[in-house]
Amino acid sequence: MPLIKEKRISLGIAELTVAMEASRAERLRRTLPYQKVIRPALNWLQHRGTSQNGQSSGVAPIPETPLVAGPITPEVQAILDRIKGLEWYHSIDLPHGVSTPGYVDHRQQVHYYGLPADMRGIRALDVATYDGFWAFEMERRGAEVVAIDLDSLAQCDFPRRFRDQALSAGAQAKLGASFYLAKELLGSRVQREILSVYELSPEKLGTFDVVFLSDLLLHLRDPARALENVASVTREDGFAIIAEPYNQSLEAFRGVPLSQFGFAEAVGWWQHSVATFKTMLWAAGFDEVEEVSRFRLNCKAAIPLIKVVLKAYPKARAPLGNGRVSTHLTA
Repeated sequence: MPLIKEKRISLGIAELTVAMEASRAERLRRTLPYQKVIRPALNWLQHRGTSQNGQSSGVAPIPETPLVAGPITPEVQAILDRIKGLEWYHSIDLPHGVSTPGYVDHRQQVHYYGLPADMRGIRALDVATYDGFWAFEMERRGAEVVAIDLDSLAQCDFPRRFRDQALSAGAQAKLGASFYLAKELLGSRVQREILSVYELSPEKLGTFDVVFLSDLLLHLRDPARALENVASVTREDGFAIIAEPYNQSLEAFRGVPLSQFGFAEAVGWWQHSVATFKTMLWAAGFDEVEEVSRFRLNCKAAIPLIKVVLKAYPKARAPLGNGRVSTHLTA
């Protein structure tokens, strides 16, 4: 029996499924009409169908070059010269109206993540900070922030199949240059520690009122272990924010915790349903999980990335009140 390749495309409440022999699908993907006409059309359709729960996606084009809000003064030019040549994952607002050219632009979507408006007196942790957008945002709100990340991309949890390719593409380069430059320009006091989420523990960093983790679990071989470590450093009266892309196709199974292994659009291990994230958080030690939002991430990915934001509490709160919708999981 020939291997069948199936592609599902979510169009809002509808879903289009195309199935054909894998060999034929591969030949089709290599053709010019597919690359220049069909694939862009499918991307457009997916973009049209990604509004969730009546929310606007808040998506705006991300520039390839730094944005400057005003004239090019000597101060502005000095910043532009310094950020040039560095890799910026996030779009970050710097002094004198300069913004970095990020792969992801969270600036118009921060309200989807459920951060407290006033974080004075809060000790916060940003897991996998990269160039520090979320660490600096929490600090701007008043928090004392610790940010962790790896020393180089060579330490990432790459599948063996892709490791050589990733390393040959420059993954051995050191991380942190863009973070430290942004920290300097912003006058930040965020403390950056070289630490994997797999090594995270109270013995190494203490505990935190707020732990923030975004767009990381899909890149991990063992996301359940990562969430256990996150739970271990979340104070009993605090919470963790988990913000991750989820697989819309798996949502058709009405709350069943399902996961798909691997995907082709990026180097990753898993695609999860929202129910899977909630179940993993319960298994990690969180007693209450609150869904904050779902939306399409403003980024340069080849396909739309639909995210869910969850708040996880080590100890269930009562009463809920104020119309808050929470998910309680039991064994």
